[in-house]
Amino acid sequence: MRLQGPFAFIASVSLAATSVLAHVSLKTPCVRYSPFCTGCPALPAGQSLDYSINAPIGTNQYVSQPLCKYTTPYATPAVTWTAGETVTVEFNPHAAIHSGGHCSFSLSYDGGKSFVVVHDELRYCFLGAKPSALVNTAVILSYSFKLPESLPSSDRAVFAWSFINSSGNREFYMNCADVAIKGASSGSFSGPEMLIANYGPNSPTIPEFNGDYETGIDLFNSRKNITVYGNGAQQAPASPVQGFYGEPQPSSIDGSSAVATLPAIPSMAPTPLAPLPFVETSGSVKPTMVPAPLVTSEAPAYHRYAAPSTALFTTVSTVPTSLPAAASDGYVAKSPHAASKCVKHMKS
Repeated sequence: MRLQGPFAFIASVSLAATSVLAHVSLKTPCVRYSPFCTGCPALPAGQSLDYSINAPIGTNQYVSQPLCKYTTPYATPAVTWTAGETVTVEFNPHAAIHSGGHCSFSLSYDGGKSFVVVHDELRYCFLGAKPSALVNTAVILSYSFKLPESLPSSDRAVFAWSFINSSGNREFYMNCADVAIKGASSGSFSGPEMLIANYGPNSPTIPEFNGDYETGIDLFNSRKNITVYGNGAQQAPASPVQGFYGEPQPSSIDGSSAVATLPAIPSMAPTPLAPLPFVETSGSVKPTMVPAPLVTSEAPAYHRYAAPSTALFTTVSTVPTSLPAAASDGYVAKSPHAASKCVKHMKS
C-alpha cells in the first residue's frame, strides 16, 4: 500500500531520522556539505547538502564514495588554524559509534590526494576505555590535540577525520573540512600516512574486534611516513589504494606524475642468409628467390624472401659465389616452399 498525505510525510521523516542516526560525522570544523554544522561556507555551485553525511564511504567489499565523500572544496576555508596551537574537533550527538575503534585526524596539502596524520585515537575512539560489551552510544564527542609546530602554511589544506569501527559491518568512515594553516612559509612536515582499510576489496581488511582492541594495530604501526610541503608536493605513498581512483599513479617528490621509462631494446644486426643455388636451363641461368634480411631482431616463424630484379637474369657459365643485392619488385614469398613454386613458374 502506498502512503499518501500526512502519513507519507511522517514515514519519510522517520526514514531520514533513521539514516541520520545510523553512524557518525564531524560537527566542528564544518565538513563538506554537512547539514548538521553551523557557520559553514557557501555551497559550491551545483552541490547540495548531504543528509547521509554520517554514512561510511565504503566497506571491505565495495567503495561507495571517494575519499572525503566530496572532492569539490568550499571556496573559502571553514576555519583557520595556527601550527603549534591546540585545536578541538567535535562530533554530532546523533551518532552510532559501533563499539568504538580506531580514529585518525589528518591533513592534506595536495587537495586530498595524500593525508599525513597529526593525531590518533586508537582502540577506544568515542569511548575512552575498553567497553565491557557491545555499545553504540558515544561517551566522548570531542577531542583536543596540539597541531605540530612544523606544519607548513596553506590556504587550501584539507583536514580529515577517518574511523574504522570495532563492531558491525567492516566499514571506513571519513569526513573532510577545508581549513587554512598559518605555519612556516617554506616548511614541511613528516608523519604517518593515513591508513585506509575496509575500503573496497583492494584495501586491507580489519575484521571485527570481538573484544580484542589490538585488532588492526599492526597496520597502524607499519604505516609509511610521508612528507608534505606547503606548495602541495608530497612524498609518494607506498601503496595507493585501488577502487575509486582506479589504477594508482606514482608521484615524484614534487607532486608530478612519475612515468617509468623502459630500457631501450638493443638492436641486433641480422645475420645474412646464404644465397640459394641457381638452376641452369637451356644455356641460361634463372635464379631462385633471393633471401632478404630479417626485419626484426626476434626469430620469426618463417623467413621473408624478396623476388629478384631483372638485372639478375644474366647468362653465366658457372654458379657465382655471391649475388648482387636484390631489389624487391613488391612480391614477398612467405616460406621456402613459396620460393620453390616461383622457380617452377619461371621455368614454364
